[in-house]
Amino acid sequence: MQKQSIPRRTDYALNTIISTSPWAMSWQRVYRLVFWLSDGHRDIERIATLLHKPEPRIGGIVGELMVGGYVSLHSERKVLMMNVALLKESFDMVAPRKEAFAHSFYERLFAYYPTTRALFAHTDMKRQEGSLMATLAVVVAGVERGENLVPTLQRLGQKHYKYGAKPEHYPLVGGVLLETFHEYLGVAFTPAMQDAWSQAFEIISGQMVGAGNL
Repeated sequence: MQKQSIPRRTDYALNTIISTSPWAMSWQRVYRLVFWLSDGHRDIERIATLLHKPEPRIGGIVGELMVGGYVSLHSERKVLMMNVALLKESFDMVAPRKEAFAHSFYERLFAYYPTTRALFAHTDMKRQEGSLMATLAVVVAGVERGENLVPTLQRLGQKHYKYGAKPEHYPLVGGVLLETFHEYLGVAFTPAMQDAWSQAFEIISGQMVGAGNL
């Protein structure tokens, strides 16, 4: 059974949300309830019972909290969480060379997996390279600010689905992304950073793949 644990982002969750917004107020209540119920791990079924909400709704909230960096998912296989500090630190190091980074990413993707080139047959690759880095920047900044990125990721997933992207493509992209970080940062791209991006990409791609089936 999957369980959830709550990282220590209480100050951000409770104090910096703009309470004048109805959306923010509703999320503030969710944060307070989840923190109040937290005993170190979160069982979605148990939370649903305690909050008197349907499990799919609680599962959706937990998914949004995961993307926002508030919740880490524990399963028998692994732990998934957004490590805000490491994602930002590593991205900031490649940002000054973002054009070259993105170009290397796609060169490597097409070299390793030639069939993926067909997904971009009618695409301006220069523009696509810029889009890749802009998307990474939005995700990193959004996680840092504690934003709800799920709608953005779902729209992105639906867009990729229309272009022909399939679930099996996402792990390939994730692997190439990690290799490109290694290429540009060398030993500065620590094992902890690699793990942070691996987990973040799995969370992000999970939302995108799910949106493709909507």
